[in-house]
Amino acid sequence: MNYIILSILFGLIPILQIFIKGWLFFGISLILYIISYQLLKNKGKKLFSFLAGTILGSEAIALLFGFTNFFILFYLIVVSGIFLVAANEEKKIDMIKEYINNNNFDTKKWKYYHLFFGRGEITSLEEVGKLLSATFAIGENNIAYSFKMPNGDYFKNIISKKDIEEYNLYDIKGKQEIYYVKMQDLFLPNRRLRTLHKPYLESFCLTISTKDGEIISFYEEPDVLQKIVKELDEL
Repeated sequence: MNYIILSILFGLIPILQIFIKGWLFFGISLILYIISYQLLKNKGKKLFSFLAGTILGSEAIALLFGFTNFFILFYLIVVSGIFLVAANEEKKIDMIKEYINNNNFDTKKWKYYHLFFGRGEITSLEEVGKLLSATFAIGENNIAYSFKMPNGDYFKNIISKKDIEEYNLYDIKGKQEIYYVKMQDLFLPNRRLRTLHKPYLESFCLTISTKDGEIISFYEEPDVLQKIVKELDEL
C-alpha cells in the first residue's frame, strides 16, 4: 500500500464539501480522519505532515471558491494541528527506523509501537508514572527500542531473539483512590464508575529478560502488549 498517496487522498476530504454540507460533512469527515489516523500511525512523520498540509491546501481551495464556512475552517485547522502534533510524535518512529536500517535490517519487515519503557521489573501501577516514553520495534528475529535520556540524547538498542532468556506478560496492581459519586455522573459517562467496587486497579506489563541478566519492561494497553507477545512467539 502506498501510504503517501493514501495520506494525500485523506487530505482531500475538504473538497467533499462540494457535495456534502453542514453537520453531515462534519460527521463523515471526522470518521474518515479517525480511520486515517489508525491507518497512518506508526508509519513515520512524513505521512501525517502530508495529510495536514493537504487538508489545509484543500480547505484553502474550498474557501477560495466559497463552498465552506468559518466553522468548518476552524474545525479543519484544529484537525490539521492534531495531525501535526502526531507527525512530531512519529519522528520517534523515523529515528528507530534509521537505526534499524543502519544495522543492515529491512525496516519494512518490522512492526512499530509507541510504548513506555523502564529498567527492571515494574511491580505496581504507581511505578508506571516513572516510565519513559519509548518506541519499540519487532522483526527479523530481533527487537529494538529507543527512548530519550535526561540529557536529551536517545538511547537505542537491538536485542536478538536468541539473546532473550524469557518474556512474560504479567498483571500489576495499584491502589484504588476513594471516589465520591457526583451529580454529573447521573448524566455524563464516567470510567471510574466501572471500578468503584474494586479495592485496587489492575493492568498488565511486559517484561523481557536477556541472557546477560538485563531486565527491561514495557507498558501499554493490554491488547497492544498481547499483540507484541504473539509476535515474539512467532519470531
